[in-house]
This record gives sequence, structure tokens and C-alpha cells, in this order.
Amino acid sequence: MSLLLRINEELKESMRKRDAARTSALRLLKSAIQYAELEKGRAGAPTDSEVIAVIAKEIRKREDSIEQYRRGQRADLARQEESEIEILREFLPEPFSPEELESLVRRTILDVGATGKAQLGAVIKAVLQQAEGRTDGKRIREVADRLLKAQGS
Repeated sequence: MSLLLRINEELKESMRKRDAARTSALRLLKSAIQYAELEKGRAGAPTDSEVIAVIAKEIRKREDSIEQYRRGQRADLARQEESEIEILREFLPEPFSPEELESLVRRTILDVGATGKAQLGAVIKAVLQQAEGRTDGKRIREVADRLLKAQGS
């Protein structure tokens, strides 16, 4: 079953159960997926990796909102965003363990031929393409930066 079909089925189920919070989060996700497809200007169902990219983007938006709400002393809205993040994460693949991520970054550094921080962007870009939503750019940057520094020593 494709990820989009799974999201649609989960949305129907949440509507049947009258789970307003879950229904709202899934409707917003479905809308974001449709908007991303419109931006690309193509018809048809998006691939799973395109859906994963939209989910990751939506999670980042909510993390930014949480930060803003906490600064504004709005803990209730921050909690709502956190619960939406938990719902969205259900549709992402299993995240990399620290060891798996480090191994992937090491292989990519060798593949790219990176020798220092000047190639950090190329390494991050290559790892992101291989990771398919199993990690975010921030974690990749941390690991790649550490490994490239160690390599330069």
C-alpha cells in the first residue's frame, strides 16, 4: 500500500472514530501533499519519497511553531503542535540509529571524495537523497561535520 493510500485510510478511520485532533492533522497533511503536487505542476499520485519529504517539511514547520508558542507563553498551542508531530511521525520510516547514520555518512564521504569542510554541503545533499526521510539535515550535518573534522586532523 502506498503511503498516500495509507494516509487516506487513516483519515477515514479517524473520521469514523470522531477523533477530531487526528482528523485535523491528517487533513492538513493531505492538503500539504496536494499543494506540493500543484507546485510541481504535475498530475497523478506522488511517490512515497515525495510524500515523506512533505511530511518532514510539515514536522519542521510544527517544530518552529512550538518554539514560537513557547516564547509567547502559549503552552496549550505548543502541546497541540506536539501531538500533531506525533501523528505525522507515524508515517515516516524508522529513523536511523546513530551507528547506521554514521556508517552512511562515512560511506558517502568516501563516495563523494570529501576531504574537508568545503565539501560538507555535497555530503549532506548526497546523504539526504539516500536517507529518504529516515533522518533530518540537522543530524546529518552534525555527523558529517564531526567526521570531516576528524578526517582533517
